[in-house]
Parts: sequence; C-alpha cells; structure tokens
Amino acid sequence: MDKALTDSLDRYIAKLQQAAEQLKTPRTIEFRLTKRNLPAIARKSATNFLAYCALVALFRRNIGALSEPSCVAVIAVPSQWQLKDVHDAANIIFKDKKGVKFCLHPTSKHKRGWEIDPAEFLETGEKLIVFTQEGSVLHEDFELAATLFDRLAICDVQHLRALCVLRKCGTLTDEQAGVIAEQASERMEAIFRRDQPASRAAIKLLKAAKAAPGNERLLDVTKGFGEASVWAESLKKDLADWRQGKLPWTEVDKGCLLYGPPGTGKTRFAAALAAHCGLHLEATSIPKWQSYKDGDLGDMLKAMYQAFGSAKENAPCLLFLDEFDAIGDRAKFPSRHETYSTTVVNALLECLDGTEGREGVIVLGACNYPERIDPALLRSGRLEKHVKFPLPDATARGEILEFHLPTLSGDAALREIAARMPGKSGADIERLAREARRIARKENRNVNISDVRSQVQVPPPLDAKTLYRVAIHEAGHALVTHALMLGKIEWVEIYDNVENFATAVDANGGMFLVKPHREFLTRWDAMEMITSDLAGAAAEDLIFGHRANWSTGNKSSDFASATTLAIRMVTEYAFGNSLYYLPGSVDMTFPTKLWEDLALRDDVTEILQEQYQRARNMLDGLKPALLKLADALVKHKRLDARQLEAYWPGSRKAPPSTPQSRSRRQH
Repeated sequence: MDKALTDSLDRYIAKLQQAAEQLKTPRTIEFRLTKRNLPAIARKSATNFLAYCALVALFRRNIGALSEPSCVAVIAVPSQWQLKDVHDAANIIFKDKKGVKFCLHPTSKHKRGWEIDPAEFLETGEKLIVFTQEGSVLHEDFELAATLFDRLAICDVQHLRALCVLRKCGTLTDEQAGVIAEQASERMEAIFRRDQPASRAAIKLLKAAKAAPGNERLLDVTKGFGEASVWAESLKKDLADWRQGKLPWTEVDKGCLLYGPPGTGKTRFAAALAAHCGLHLEATSIPKWQSYKDGDLGDMLKAMYQAFGSAKENAPCLLFLDEFDAIGDRAKFPSRHETYSTTVVNALLECLDGTEGREGVIVLGACNYPERIDPALLRSGRLEKHVKFPLPDATARGEILEFHLPTLSGDAALREIAARMPGKSGADIERLAREARRIARKENRNVNISDVRSQVQVPPPLDAKTLYRVAIHEAGHALVTHALMLGKIEWVEIYDNVENFATAVDANGGMFLVKPHREFLTRWDAMEMITSDLAGAAAEDLIFGHRANWSTGNKSSDFASATTLAIRMVTEYAFGNSLYYLPGSVDMTFPTKLWEDLALRDDVTEILQEQYQRARNMLDGLKPALLKLADALVKHKRLDARQLEAYWPGSRKAPPSTPQSRSRRQH
C-alpha cells in the first residue's frame, strides 16, 4: 500500500508529460516535466514535498489551459500556507525551464497603492503563474488578464501518507490527516520529523482542538451505557452529598474499572463523566507513563507520581487511566522484567491507597482485558467497582448517531438505521457519521439520511437453503438446552434480512436464555453447558453432514465459549484428568498458549469432543422434533416461550396456526 501511494505521485508527472506530448506543439515544451526524485524532495523539506504534490495535481487537471501561449494562471493558496513555500516547490518543478514566470501577489493593497506592477510580468508574453493568498484582493490587471483561476489543494491525505512513508513517520488515520491539513506550512517540519511518528503530533493537535473553548461536545452518560450509566448517576449523587458535608469521603467509591471491547467509547465516557459530576479531568494512560522521557523505571515512576499529584492539586478530580491492563500482573511477569514491573505495580498500589490519601480524587481505569491486571489493584479501596462497558444496544446506537449528526436528531429513520447495526462499537458509528458528513461536504450541503444509509453495509437476504440451515442450528441449541434444563428459553429467532433483522447481535439467529443463579458449579453442570454451546454445530452436522463457520470465528462464538469453559474446568475447577489447581495459568486473550501445554490441550480436546458427540447423539434421538422446530422457525422467524411449548418433545399442545408478529424486541 505504501509503495502504491508514492508511485501514484510519480504517475501524476507521467500523465503531465503524456498530455503535453499529445498536444504536439512546441509551445508545451516548458510543461514537459522531468521525473523528480520524490524521496530526495521529501527528505529535504516536508513543505516542499507537499506543495510539490499539490502543484503537480493542479497542473495535471489544467494542462490544456496552461499550454496556451498567453496563459496567465491565478492560483489561490490556502491562507495557512506561505506563498514562498509554494514558489519554492514550483521552482523544483520548472527548474531550468524557460518561458515561465512566477509572481507572489501581495496580500493587501496599501493606501498609497499596490506594491506591485503587473505590467512587469505581463509585457514579456511569457506564461505567468500568479500565486495569491486565498481570500485576499487580486490586482485588477491580473483579474483582467487571467486565463485560468484555480485553488491549490495542499495536504491531500494521499500526499500526507506518502510523506509519512518517505520520512518513515508511521501511519495516519483520516482524522489525524485532517487536523494536520489545517496547520500552517511552518509546522510541517515539526510534525513530519524523520523516523518519528507523525501521529504523535496529530494526537496533540486533536487534543488541543477538542480543548478549545466552544468545542466541547459531550455524551449523555445517563443513557445507553448500561451499568456504567447507573454508576455515573450514583457517583454524582454521592459527590453532591460529599460537597455539602452530608457524606464522608470514605463512603464515596474510590475508583472504578471500565472494561469491554475496543471502540465502545470508554475514553469519551470518562470526559463526559467528569463534566457530568463537575470534576476536573486529569487524563493519561499506562503506555504514556511507560514512554515518558527515556522510559526507564525512574521516568515511569515520575510520570505516575506527577499524574496523581496533579489530580490531588485539582481535586475534586477524575483521574482517568486508559489502557489500564498494560500495568500487568505480578504473578505473570517474565523473569527478565520482573523487578521493573513489580516495582511499578507496587508504586501504583501506594498511589491508590498510600498514607497521604487522595480525598477528592476518583480514579477511573479503562481496559479491554481485566484478567491481565494484578488482582491487588482491583480489590476494595482501590479500583473496587468493576463495570462492564458493552457494545451499545439499539437505543444507545441511535443516541450515538444523533450525537455525531445533531442536524438529524429526532429523525425516526436514523434510529431505524442504528437498530440495524448490531455489533458495531461507538467508534464504528462515529466513523460512519464522519463518512456521511464527508459526502455532504463534497456536495456543499447539509448531511441527510441518504448519506448515512449509503455508509451502512446491509446484510444480504438469506436464501431458503441458508435460512433453513440457520433454523436447524438454532433449533439444535433450543432442544438440547431445554432437555438439559439449563434455564428458561425466552425466545428463539432467525433473521432473513428481508422482514426480520438482527438488532442485538451480529448473527443470523439467536436463542435467548434466562439462566438460574448458581451458588456452585458441578462437573456435570459444566459439561451440560458445553453440550448446549456445541448443540447448534452438532445439529447442522447431523442434518447436513457438515457444519458452517457460524459456531466459530470470534470471541463470543459457540466454540469460543465452550473452549473457555473447558479450560477453566481443567485449570480452575480440577474437573479434568488431573486434580491440579492452576488459576490463570492460561491467558484467555492469547489462545495459542493453550497449545503450548500439551496435557491441558489433551484434556480440553477430550472434553469438547465428548460433549460435541453427546449433543449430536441427543439430537439424533430428537430428530423429528428438531426438524419440526426448524420448519416452524423458517415459517414464523420468531417463537416465544409460550409458542415453543408446542415443539418440545412429548408436548400435546398444538403448534401456532397464525404467523408470528414481526414486531421487534430489544435484546
């Protein structure tokens, strides 16, 4: 991809040459550009490179007008770029070429008149390129003589990424490229330092832009975040009572850990929570501490102490620690890093509950993998509250879309679009809104529903054969779960993507089960749960002779759930072939670790194969009921608990005779 970016810039020049040759006239000779050494230009000057690329693109689209013998081209340069920088790039392009003159137009007209004489540039009859600052007044004579007006589009995202490649500055997201494009030309060298990530400078610029007065747009933390919203309201009330002296600080939550999938909006939630509770926000991250100065132990600890010190000075304060799982667990540190890492964890423990105390400071950690964190950091008095931060449901997705597209707020179609985006994170929705705004911006109008809808990937309708396979899969889960009495099945449904769409899970169907509370778990209980997980794949295997990949492929799949439970059975519950107790011996976030422990692998494989075969045998004995239930799902798409009773083996109730209502329910 990187090579393609740089090669495309060379192609710009090649096309200029081809166009000039096609005109087949001597007057185009000055526009026959020789191929330049792009890496050398980039190494010499970031501003030269970006201006060079922008000029080549402009000349390419105007080659006809520029080839005229009496051409006077007026090129508007964005206000944040100096004319001299563009002029330098033009000299690189037209080096040693005769018949082309340049004029750097003054930005304003003085009382005594223009400090420029157009006649000096126009009398020779040479081609003239006038560079003028965008928005400034143009001399009347240049206005009359001009045969071409165009605007220089500097800092195209393609050019910025090419510069990153040539200067080894890493990669840029669209948002990062956008903020860099708004900067003055004098800043480009500071942003694109050789062998340094340009994204680092972009992140600082984005942070500064968001902190600017009037730029604060915060989420409503009381809606759409499940348990986190409940905790936010409770914290606000407790802090209000503490401020009024009604509640001692010892009664306020000392800290909280938000955990969940990437992109769910934990960082944005922290900023909104601070504003909601009237707290100063001190935001940092564990990787930021680790990279402070030289990154040695002393620097790491200094950054940590400074963060807590600043939070105390600005109390009441919310100290937000992102990527909290990067702190690690003392029981799992490699020996070569053990001293360093253990000292860091101990220092953080001291900061969280040291003798100096931290009244008025709420510590909020955020991570994707809470199991990687040292348990001592999560006990009472430290990050004692643990709140799962799930992917947004249909309602929350609608609210997030409205937040990013305020002009469409209240539009029912926007909520409908959000409902049909199961499995999408807050970051996914923000990107969708950004793309919709970009479409509208290109057409110089406000964003509309069609722009949003065009960015949504609609799942294709399922044909009859595929829909029947989905029905067999879900019917297999339902029958085995019901036979093993694992809980109450509320409903089973499949989605044809024509009249029925998934709104809660990114899947083709689902069984929704209410499990009873368990005080303890027996080996038999665990085995039955695995049997239920594998029943969908077993049903497909039984009926079709093979299974699809729906049971695998992600961390929430049937096989992932069954494998995780099987590992816990062996390592934590002593339900395998050995009686050892090794909790946490396998990092669930790195599945490859399973295959390094041959004894564990054998135990887990045996459990999974045994329960898969058990599920298949059960369904073989229930085959008539399986086919009957699958047919009913194909017909009705959704069956609730009452309707399912007619399809359980041995039931004397008659199946429903009327189609199931198509009304959607929020899962």
